[in-house]
Amino acid sequence: MPKPNRDFPDDRGKELWEKMKAGGDQYAFANFYHHYASRLLHFASTLLGVREQAEEVVNDVMLWTWKNRHTLPAVEKVSVYLYTATRNTAYNYLKKNARSTTDPLDDIQPELLQFSPSPEQLHLSIEAVRKIEQAVNALPGRCRLVFKLIREDGLKYREVAEILDISVKTVEAQMAIAIKKLHEQLHDMTVPKNS
Repeated sequence: MPKPNRDFPDDRGKELWEKMKAGGDQYAFANFYHHYASRLLHFASTLLGVREQAEEVVNDVMLWTWKNRHTLPAVEKVSVYLYTATRNTAYNYLKKNARSTTDPLDDIQPELLQFSPSPEQLHLSIEAVRKIEQAVNALPGRCRLVFKLIREDGLKYREVAEILDISVKTVEAQMAIAIKKLHEQLHDMTVPKNS
């Protein structure tokens, strides 16, 4: 599972994107793949619920990117472009396989979204981490996905809105709900106990 990274710079990805477009350098593509694959796999897994299908989706996106490298558009945020392509491919996969008739964001399996503590949280006890994990997994599907994309992957609200094809206001509302629910569930951890 990817580690939380609020400073996930897109500069390296953009540099690799441009190298791949310009010369078709397989080394650049390999680096590009390794730069993004684990994050995209985690994202696709949350949408599809099955790791094998998520691997297929990510590989399809990456293969499409390689095959179309000479005609790829100029993009400002490569990560947003790839997350969006992964989302669209995952949704197409769901439609093609008629797996679900509900909103895929509401059908996210909690075990695929294990909470990874940031370095600041590593001092927490195992019990505290378990409680946080349970609280995050108890969030509704869309709430949980928005929370993890922002807090774990370090994406901005507008980037998450673009990736999930929802408004920034919806992202803000989902984050507010997530934070409120987490605060309620974790209240006993934050309030000092009277002896």
